[in-house]
Order: sequence, then structure tokens, then C-alpha cells
Amino acid sequence: MNRPGPVVGMERKVDQAIRAKGLLASGDRLVAAVSGGPDSVALFRCLVELRTRWHWDICIGHVDHGFRGAESEGDAKFVQDLGERFGVPVMICRLHLNKDDAKLKKESLQEYARRARYGALEQMVLDRNATKLVLGHTADDQAETVLMWMLRGCGTGGLGGIPPKRGMYVVRPLLDIHRSEIVAYLREREEESRLDTSNVQPVYLRNRIRQHLIPQMKQFSPGIVNVLTRQAHILRDDHAYLETLADEAFQRTCVSDAMGERQFDRMALLNVPLPIRRRVVRQSLQIIAGHQQSPRFDFVERVLDRLEHGQSGWTIEYNGVRVGQEYDRLVICSCEKMHQPGQDYSRVSVMPLSIPGEVVWLPTGHRFSVSRKISPEMNGHANHSEIYLDPARFTPELMLRSWMPGDIFCPKGLGGRQKKIQDFFSDLKLPRSQRNKVPLLVAPEGIVWVAGLRADERFQVSSSTTSVVMARMIM
Repeated sequence: MNRPGPVVGMERKVDQAIRAKGLLASGDRLVAAVSGGPDSVALFRCLVELRTRWHWDICIGHVDHGFRGAESEGDAKFVQDLGERFGVPVMICRLHLNKDDAKLKKESLQEYARRARYGALEQMVLDRNATKLVLGHTADDQAETVLMWMLRGCGTGGLGGIPPKRGMYVVRPLLDIHRSEIVAYLREREEESRLDTSNVQPVYLRNRIRQHLIPQMKQFSPGIVNVLTRQAHILRDDHAYLETLADEAFQRTCVSDAMGERQFDRMALLNVPLPIRRRVVRQSLQIIAGHQQSPRFDFVERVLDRLEHGQSGWTIEYNGVRVGQEYDRLVICSCEKMHQPGQDYSRVSVMPLSIPGEVVWLPTGHRFSVSRKISPEMNGHANHSEIYLDPARFTPELMLRSWMPGDIFCPKGLGGRQKKIQDFFSDLKLPRSQRNKVPLLVAPEGIVWVAGLRADERFQVSSSTTSVVMARMIM
């Protein structure tokens, strides 16, 4: 029996991956991220060939970071022509990124550009009223990502690599396709592609892995890419299960979860198996710090060691977080903000907040941002520093303010029952001196979020939600 050629073989594999993993549905409106490189061109061409069968509406999304001058302009022109040739609309976003901004955010230029690119693509999905953002990561990208995380040092989260689905919208149907298959497919389809010269510069770790490490590993294991992608699949499942166990352990051991502070029953936490205990502590440190990146391994280990062997009264600080033991409790809290002399926060503070927008909550120094998103992240634990809201349920005239007598809301988890804010604070044993510092996110329809503590049930996303607003509290 003859094997199918590159065209039939690859398009069949992509179609099978879409069906097996539930990546796309009939009638989906797609934004295909196309840089002009071989992977993204092959992705686009596959989607075009399959669109009649799946009844898809396709749009190309292209992001110009502005780093490569005429080369970037050439990429944009190439992608524009590609879309026109197949009658597909093209959306192009030209970013004006500043390398100094990446330094201020303590990110590499690549990571900073990646975040900006995803933000631009998400905005295209919103503008297009699309249902899916389709990305062209391949099996080779997966292998490179796993090795990058392995070299940096990580747990199952990093070694799980790139997920085929992220949230409700982001999908990657090429993760089972090898780069050699991409090249053969484009050759048979007589499709050209662009070369991003930054992808061959040895200054970047990923490029060195691609050009040097993987070829060396293939001498020991010719199928190393398949080995690494299979390992990533297994470890993603393991990671998801361990995170579930960590969430359950958190519920059993956390005795207080107020804004900017978590307290744990020390003995209950010590009775949790070490791998799960480590996850509970790491998650809490990350949430209290308000960072997307995980805390350093050595700091987490210091906390675990003090938790087990230290005496009451110890404290350590790192990256804006203070950890200590008070009697029989482990306390993880944000370091106190210093205020200028003479400032009085006993009065009610009111701050308008637009969508999108950002303000600083003066009583604590926290920054608050509100933005529109494709969908809430579905991977990971509950995060008290951010919430996702259905904008159809409230008027977009938000404000931050401190509480006032008579304030009521419907705390999430109480089945729609109302509760006075004053009683809510009392139940938490929140000192009166701290209550005016707690920001309330308020819409004309009512209190949306007691920030860092509890969301209101009425404004949450549901299965019928078509767009999402994310509110974040940032250190």
C-alpha cells in the first residue's frame, strides 16, 4: 500500500489532530497567526485546504515587532500577498517596542516581545469576533521548549512544554508535525516562506539548542524529538493532577486568605507530602508577589526548611514578599508599603477606572489594571490577584473605592445570597484599621470584587460568555 505524499499526509495529520484533541469546531471563525516563516505558512495553507470541509472563516493575523526594519516590512508584504492570493483578509499590527521597557520589566527582549505579540493577536481576535486563535508551533518547537526549561531548571510545569490548547481560544494543531514534514509540504505545494534572521543568531538560547544541542542528541537517539514531545505530553498530565492535589491541600491547610496575606496551619501543612507542600508554598508566594513568574527554587526551599525546623518568630523576605512563623501559623504576606507623612487613608477613597485602564490604589500602593481578553486562563490554580468578568453583566463605568456602611454584595460561593461588606470583614477577622485599605471594584450595578478577597457572583463569566474583562491587582 502506497504511503500518502507530503501534502495528503500532513493535511490528514492536522485534520486528525484537530478531531482527536477537540481543537477546532465546524463553523469556527479563525485568526491564523502568520509570521511568514515556514511553520506559519504551512499552518495557513493547511487551514485553507481544510476550510471547506470544516466551514471555517479564516483571517490572517500578523505582528511586526519593529525590530528588523526593512526585513520586517518585507515579512508584512509577503503575508499580505499570501492572504490576497487565497482571498483571506489580513490584519497587521505594527508594534513600537522599546528595549529599555523590557529591562524595566526585568524581562528578556524575546520574552517582552512575545508578550506584546500575544497581546496584539488577542486584540485581533476580539476585533474580528473570532472564536479561535491558531498558532503554528511544531513538534520541533516542543522539543526545543522542553530542553530550554530543562537547562534552566524547572518542575513538571516547564517540562510539560507547550500545550495544544490554552484557555478556550488558543490552539496549536501542528504539535505532532515535524519541521522536515513542513519543508516537504511547502515544496510540494510550491509555497515560499520568509527567513527570520533572528532565528539563526546564536545569542539566543533556543537557537543554540536548535542548531547544536538537538543535532548532537540525535547521534545518541535519532528519534529524540519524538521522545521529548511524548515526555511533555505525559508530564503535562502529571502536572495537572499534582496541581489539583495542591489546590485540595491549600483548602485543607489555609486558615486565612485575605488581601495580600495568607496564613496556614503549620502542623497541617507539614502533614502534607513534601512535593505537594512545595507546590502550595510556591503558588502562594507567586500570588502574593503578583508575579507571573514562579519564585526562585532556593527561596522556596528556604521557606520549607524554616517551616519544618524553625522556631516561632522567624521571618525572611524576598522580592516584595515576607514569610514568617507566628506561633502555630505560617504567614506569607506582601511587604508593607511606605506612605508619605501626613497622608490620611481613613476617609473613603474613590478612583475611576476605565476599560482598558490602570490606576494606583494609594492606601496600599497596589496597581490595578482592567483590560479586555480573549478568555480566562484555564490552566492553573485560583488566583486572588485577578478575576475574569462578563462585560455583558455590567455597565463599563468602573471605579475603585473603599467600603462604606451599608455596602452589600453577593459573595461567590454563597449561591447568590447577599452579605454586608462589614459582616464579611468581621468574618475574616480583618482589623478595623485595615478595612478602609481594601479596594472595592464597583460598577453602577453593584460591587464587582472585594479585591484580593472575594468576587461577586453576579458578574462572573459563564459558558455563555462571549467576551471577557480581566481585572488585576499588581504589586
